[in-house]
Amino acid sequence: MGAWGSGTFENDDAADWLAQLGTIAPDDLTKIFGQAADDTTYFGAPAASVVVAAAEVVAALNGSPVKGVPPEIVKWTTNRQAPTPELKALALRALDRVRKNSELKDLWLEADGLNDWTAAIQDLQTRVGS
Repeated sequence: MGAWGSGTFENDDAADWLAQLGTIAPDDLTKIFGQAADDTTYFGAPAASVVVAAAEVVAALNGSPVKGVPPEIVKWTTNRQAPTPELKALALRALDRVRKNSELKDLWLEADGLNDWTAAIQDLQTRVGS
């Protein structure tokens, strides 16, 4: 059975992406957010979960990591520059899309957990944008 919870890394897609973080280049974050922010088709849960996980990396780079930040993020962000305003803006646009129009949002609506999940996404948006 797969993992499922309102925390960023409490699902298999985000956990799998986190396990591969060591192979991710900073430019890959831009690609992840750009695809999410600019694609107008229905946004599937796996890709949306990766956007949320990648945004946690940006929040950590921004000096606002999630409580209990995974060690993979700590290692990846060590000695890296803070995110550019452009990357933060792109991450916020991608998160907004996930929060408003994605399969992940719809799944939380069906599971009666939308309020908790939305609050977690809004907290992440605050940490990315600060």
